[in-house]
Amino acid sequence: MPDNSIDIILNRLSKIQADPKYLARFEPPATNEKIALFEKKFRINLPLSYKKFLLKFNGGLMLYFFREKLLKNRDNFERFKGESVYFLSIEELTDKYDDLKDREWKVDSNTTSPYPLIPFCSLPNSELLVFVNGKKSGEESPVFDAFHEEFPSIWGIVATDFASFLTDYLDALGNPKTIGDEDAGVASDYFDEPSEIKETPEEVLVRTESELLETPDHAFTYCERAEAFKSLDNFSEAFLAINKAIELSPKDAFYYFNRGEILNEAKQHRAALIDFDTAVKFAPEDAFYLSCRAGSLLQLNKLKPAINDCNSAISLDSKSILPYMIRREIYQLLGMEDKAEADQLIIDNLNEEDA
Repeated sequence: MPDNSIDIILNRLSKIQADPKYLARFEPPATNEKIALFEKKFRINLPLSYKKFLLKFNGGLMLYFFREKLLKNRDNFERFKGESVYFLSIEELTDKYDDLKDREWKVDSNTTSPYPLIPFCSLPNSELLVFVNGKKSGEESPVFDAFHEEFPSIWGIVATDFASFLTDYLDALGNPKTIGDEDAGVASDYFDEPSEIKETPEEVLVRTESELLETPDHAFTYCERAEAFKSLDNFSEAFLAINKAIELSPKDAFYYFNRGEILNEAKQHRAALIDFDTAVKFAPEDAFYLSCRAGSLLQLNKLKPAINDCNSAISLDSKSILPYMIRREIYQLLGMEDKAEADQLIIDNLNEEDA
């Protein structure tokens, strides 16, 4: 598509949003700061056309024409998110990416870094559309179907780029084709080649020291240093580094989670629980942080609130294995073997899905 095509398409979307005959709800713009924070935090680049979209509409959806009779007013759009082709907001994208990255979902941790799959659109039945971050994708990744029961090696191309997909979306009144064409290419074709040599903690410290000379206010770089110091069992330096990350980004749950991990390894479990609790405060819809707090509560033998956190995490993401593993351990401690076995069965099934 021409370089200015996304601007033309966004103008078209603006007109659709303003026309009451269309069932469209797109949110006010995301900020440059939030987009930049996402890219810096995870060291990935969002497609340029998609960033233009976010700066115009921070997520949203267009309902199919046959749902008009179900709507009493426009406020009812929220309840159709899970049943629609829905564009995630930058906040939702950040949470979803963080979860997939932590689970290394559908990728081998040894094959590529940073985590390459960027979930930008949710489909009915909790399926996703994704971009692939990497040199092969360049500035405009194709759009791929990412289905739970399949793998990137057969996730076909849905559209050649975001602008093309958004055009198809509007043409189809929010119900575009979302099955990819494997013959046109698959997601794994766009993964960067793996690095044969991983950085040692010492190499991370050298690299990040140099990076901080150029960008001294980069919170994620301090987080990398904290992780490297932790790997070397230098908990005092790790703590200083992660404190600096939190100072620079005081409302980011990710950094409180990392400090909690450092405190846990330093055997300061009660202090760790405070940080996991703070992470949940800043990201209450993130199943991973709830699971981490549940694990911390379990360490302190606070079994009832730990189970409550596990249940909450599962209600947010029923395909996340971690809360089932923690809950199974709690049930075993309580002698509730039937429930522990039921959770083990779920864990086995989820492992088979991700195998």
